[in-house]
Amino acid sequence: MKKVILSLVALVVIAIIAGIFYVLTNLDSIVKAAIEKYGSQATQTAVQVDRVRIKLGEGDGAIFGLTVANPKGFELRHAISLGETGIGIDLKSIREEPYVINHITVRDPRVFFEVNANKKTNLNELKKNLTAGQPSAKQDKPADKTSAEPRLIIRRITFEQGRIDAKVTPLDKDYELNLPNINMTGLGGSQGATASELAKEILQRLMDAARNEVKKKGIDAELDKLKAGAKARVEEEKTRLKDEADSKIEEEKQKAEDKLKNLLR
Repeated sequence: MKKVILSLVALVVIAIIAGIFYVLTNLDSIVKAAIEKYGSQATQTAVQVDRVRIKLGEGDGAIFGLTVANPKGFELRHAISLGETGIGIDLKSIREEPYVINHITVRDPRVFFEVNANKKTNLNELKKNLTAGQPSAKQDKPADKTSAEPRLIIRRITFEQGRIDAKVTPLDKDYELNLPNINMTGLGGSQGATASELAKEILQRLMDAARNEVKKKGIDAELDKLKAGAKARVEEEKTRLKDEADSKIEEEKQKAEDKLKNLLR
């Protein structure tokens, strides 16, 4: 019996070691799958990653070619595209949640701002998707022990050397704008936040920064003029139709009065 118990213990130990080895040797693909899963859930569009490189022993990693697809109804393929993303991990935190990421540096981010023929904006639609679900990650709330997603704290995230490609279909114009460097700190609060919550918070801030740059360019003002012109034309058409209708009523009224006069003669 003693030998059987020892054998079972040995099998369990081997299984645990094998599991750890699998996780460590497949960490890149696991992280890639998690980003695509939770990112897609947060944005309600396709989030894809070209590849991931994690060096757990050194506490750093990198993500390459992360893209967020445009919502339906827009011509451009992507709403957001990130170049190389460097990650610094706090190795002391990997034993238990919340896991701590010291810094994330995103180089060459691109935001694709698009206004379609219906005057809808892709970033607004994407923001609606983000705000339709869970609350913001910046809230310092207690950890949900039942959550299936791991909880994280991001001490600092930086977007640098970015740009904005704007396509405004109603104006038949394209624009290229610089995206100012963006620094965010203390994401996840002290209790941590889930990957979905963090994705929402980060993407919202990134889109808000891009939206502000677009406003500075005066695109909003041009669209407002276009809307005002369209509204004025609608009002003019209403007035014309009303005048035509009033004129026709008067004409029919006059005909009726003439007929009545003829009958009374």
